[in-house]
Amino acid sequence: MASILMVIEAKIATTYLLEQIMGACRLHGVDYEVKFLNELEIGDITPNTIPMFVRCGDPLVLSWAQLLVDANRSYIYYIDDNFWRIRGESPLAVYYRHPLVRKSLQFAVSHAETVIVNSPELATFVSRFNTRVAILPAFFDFSLIEGVAQSASEEIRIGFAGSPSRVDDLDLIAPLIEPVLERFPKALFEFAGVLPRGIAAGARVRFFPHTGDYATYIRFQASRNWAIGLAPLLDHEANRGKTDNKYREYGACHIAGVYSNIPPYRNVVRNNETGILIENTTESWLKAISVLIESPEMRKKIENMAFKYIKNQYDLPVVSCEWASLFERLDSTRPKDIKPLASGGLGWRKILRKLERYAIYVFISYKEGGVYLVVRRAAKKLMVIA
Repeated sequence: MASILMVIEAKIATTYLLEQIMGACRLHGVDYEVKFLNELEIGDITPNTIPMFVRCGDPLVLSWAQLLVDANRSYIYYIDDNFWRIRGESPLAVYYRHPLVRKSLQFAVSHAETVIVNSPELATFVSRFNTRVAILPAFFDFSLIEGVAQSASEEIRIGFAGSPSRVDDLDLIAPLIEPVLERFPKALFEFAGVLPRGIAAGARVRFFPHTGDYATYIRFQASRNWAIGLAPLLDHEANRGKTDNKYREYGACHIAGVYSNIPPYRNVVRNNETGILIENTTESWLKAISVLIESPEMRKKIENMAFKYIKNQYDLPVVSCEWASLFERLDSTRPKDIKPLASGGLGWRKILRKLERYAIYVFISYKEGGVYLVVRRAAKKLMVIA
């Protein structure tokens, strides 16, 4: 039986989703556990265990990757974003741009036995560091939305949900909000987690706070009864390497989606059948939304076809077979001449990496809010410790 140890930095949507696919893989003879990177110990990695680092860029991952390489132990690295090409000055972008994080990320990716990605574009980019790349299909857990009641309304709700880091992509949406509201009295926009720049919440522009819990987030989305789901992506390298999350979510929730005509959506959406693909111009976005508002029949056709496609192609039981096959293959080809993990010096290395991590957090806080924010966050941390 393959035994996978998922090593994560924090509980986020990606780690929640991976736990769902790993749970489904148990039916195929693959076992797994989850451990936080900062709590990982030598004893957690037995000779039969294959660690899988998930999006880890913390300097601690450098120590563990070096330790595993020295002992001739196999490990997996999972990545679903192009952290080398994230744009802007968001905390996430600043974090992955930091030299210590970049060094840790690059070493861990370069020395992995296999790097798992979900998109061909990201696979192409990552292959410059490591040619052992596996493209595995993404998935959707339909159990999350079982029994979710949709709010009944005559409103034509146009929705988007995402983290504050998506604000740049919403620049594509902001100019068409007022024209849509003026032309269609029953239409309104709902944004969860982030509002477009220059747009204020009001009677026909609703805002809902961001939630970090994926299950809550997806149930909220399913309950809002959106007629149209928006999936804007600016055309740059980081976005082209993303997974088709919005397509899977909208399809599963019976929402007719409008998607920027770039990868990842160009790779999967069948235009005017399972969604609408458009160029990133205000005119194209306005036309697509107007067509869907004016044609309930077209909305119904798209949402039904998208649901069937997502159910057939992305359902956990379907996708888990391919994931399990990879884990079983990696388990059967593990090196036989492995060495014990050398604990000597690990303690000092962990202390060093912890200091490096604090340096990164101070750097990010300073970039966000100067000395004031650094002091405020340090004081808050000291109060927790006390």
